[in-house]
Amino acid sequence: MKKLVLIIILSMFSTSSAEEMIKIGENIFYNKEACVNCHILNAADGGQNKLTKEHVINIVTNGYGVMPAYKNKLTEKEIEAIGIYVSTEGKNWKNKLSSFVQ
Repeated sequence: MKKLVLIIILSMFSTSSAEEMIKIGENIFYNKEACVNCHILNAADGGQNKLTKEHVINIVTNGYGVMPAYKNKLTEKEIEAIGIYVSTEGKNWKNKLSSFVQ
């Protein structure tokens, strides 16, 4: 019984934590860093390329092509939040973030 209560409490905490991270990521994407200005959610492949959290974190941290690295501008938590946001919410966008306007 105690284990069941502990599991329920932990699952409630992780859900609210995940929701908080998605909100942080969304705020960074649309407001703080305005990622959306360059990444206009328009993919030539019709959204077939699914970005993982790890892939997004790597790109945001180290940069890619003309995109600068954000490792000295965002905290690790903020970079993780972007990774969670794009990999989670991106599945709901009509066009995915597999192709960027740079």
